[in-house]
Amino acid sequence: MEICAYDKCTACFACVNACPHGSIKMTEDKYGELHPVIDESTCRKCNRCVNACPNNSNALRFLYPQKCCASWISDKSKRMLCASGGVGSIMSEYVIRHKKGVVFGTLYNEEMIPITSCVDDVASLEKFKGSKYVQSIVGEETFKKVRALLRKDRFVLYIGTPCQIAGLKGFLNRDYDNLVTVDLICHGVCPTRYFVEEIVYLKRKYRMNDISDIRFRGNDGNNYCLTVWNTARQKLFPRNNYCVKLLRLDDAQQYYIEGFLGGVTLRENCYECDYARPERVSDITIGDFIGLGKNKPFEYSKRNVSSVTVNTARGLLFYDNVTSAMNELVNVERDYSERLEYGPSLRYPYPRHKLNPAFRNNYLKYGFAKAIRKTLRKQMLVKQMGKILNYWTLLYRVPRKTYRIIKAKMSGI
Repeated sequence: MEICAYDKCTACFACVNACPHGSIKMTEDKYGELHPVIDESTCRKCNRCVNACPNNSNALRFLYPQKCCASWISDKSKRMLCASGGVGSIMSEYVIRHKKGVVFGTLYNEEMIPITSCVDDVASLEKFKGSKYVQSIVGEETFKKVRALLRKDRFVLYIGTPCQIAGLKGFLNRDYDNLVTVDLICHGVCPTRYFVEEIVYLKRKYRMNDISDIRFRGNDGNNYCLTVWNTARQKLFPRNNYCVKLLRLDDAQQYYIEGFLGGVTLRENCYECDYARPERVSDITIGDFIGLGKNKPFEYSKRNVSSVTVNTARGLLFYDNVTSAMNELVNVERDYSERLEYGPSLRYPYPRHKLNPAFRNNYLKYGFAKAIRKTLRKQMLVKQMGKILNYWTLLYRVPRKTYRIIKAKMSGI
């Protein structure tokens, strides 16, 4: 029995949560991607899994946003560990303080694996902060827990990727006035297995213990890089001085990030994502406001500003209430077309990198840590040499003509 087309599966866990007999388990395939596997001996052919899957739903609604804002919270201390403007954090705080509700989002468990979980106290919201460039594991009970809370009239804010929101809606199969969904402008996700293998590799190589946090984004000077922190909030990795051992291919070059951002290591379905479109599946969509002020003046700082699109009447009411209650939230209304100018994720999926087939072949032979280094070795060498060239250019005032000649030679390596 097939729940949906294999290459369309997003591992949203809707089918697992919908099965009343516990007959479906998410299992990693040979590429480390999660897919549902049915135990035929216990399956009753009730088709609840098929009906819950958003890939099979004709009822899933995609709506063009009603409003678009450039938004941020003015409290810099609250925004320190946030990916950009901190809008997800302020909405979550509003739900807990003013609605006495529950917030679902992504955090790291004790094994430092990103999972979908829920909190109902403000102090615990710190665990949700920051982007996690890896697939979050929704879990076998999460959507069931959301439904139970909604039926008890608890207010629920659910923040996740568009496909996870679609999975939740497919599972619930009805609207709830006390549910607000927020999807993230999604670049795509790496399989959780890749992240786990990379952290194991780094822990072994650098003898790192007592890891309490792993970050990819933040307003604390550690943006777009994988950093590992201990319980004393000390950064364990990476080392920042790239001029030490100049041509050594050091892990400070961020192989994991390079593979993710370049479209080398995404899940197969991400390259054909149905949710990478201007119309959205959730009440509210948030992400970085890329391209802000490029063609239309913006009088405020453009650093660390979120894009907020309000897609439904429920989302509009909710966001207006958040803005009224939380004084530190700043909104500047912009035209949605400004945000759409940056194509990937909002107009079309992020494209597959030409090295993706090579990486997948290498992964089957070597596992993630060796495969990504073998695949990107040449690319990372060129990038490293470019950093060194830029450093020397500034230090020794290399003429621009000489700089361009060297740069052109390097690109042909």
